[in-house]
Amino acid sequence: MPAPLNYISLVRSRHSTRSYEQHVLTQEDRSDIGEAIASAVPLNSPHLLDWKLAEKAIMGSSAVLYAQCGSSVDELVEYGYQGEQIVLALHARQWGTCWYYQFRMPGSPCSITVGRPATPGLRSAFMKTLSHGDMRKPLERLVTNGIPQDSSPLVRTVLASARLAPSAMNRQPWSFEVVSDTEILIKGDANGFPDLGICLANAMVTARQLAGEATVSSVAQGMYHVAW
Repeated sequence: MPAPLNYISLVRSRHSTRSYEQHVLTQEDRSDIGEAIASAVPLNSPHLLDWKLAEKAIMGSSAVLYAQCGSSVDELVEYGYQGEQIVLALHARQWGTCWYYQFRMPGSPCSITVGRPATPGLRSAFMKTLSHGDMRKPLERLVTNGIPQDSSPLVRTVLASARLAPSAMNRQPWSFEVVSDTEILIKGDANGFPDLGICLANAMVTARQLAGEATVSSVAQGMYHVAW
């Protein structure tokens, strides 16, 4: 039985890959990626989306990962929630990935590039600057009413993982609220992107790793309760 993934470490070390080695996917590669897909758990859906690989060399990647998805807030959140879990599982398997919003396969809100990472070059540095990759908001600005002084390290770690979620142009379109030492609220907007679901996935896998289990439930449109 494979060892459980250290999601906290994966969230902290994962970055958007924009330089890839020239690599044609083998059948073994496809099986490896398939196992990463199967490791994800859905949020509101009874099953995983039908994730597919298309051999498109976007930014030099080996393929793009995508699924058909509607445009409602719930559907976009589901897309991001599942996709980010897959991204983290791929990172654990030494695959490079990047949420890529400029290229959309038919019926998908965005694609995820997949490939073997190469040494970053000028293109990678330019794309990182263009996407504001080094300009994440500090956690204090994202937490409504601040983090209570007596909050547990677990709460702070979950919040830190949620903050590190990638978003289109690094907008970070969410805010957090500490409800107790075992629950937080995450609020955000979709605006055509699965960003909020990506953020929820980071929070969920971190809480699950630290507490053994975690639940994510919808409170209202654009507002979710994360408990452990």
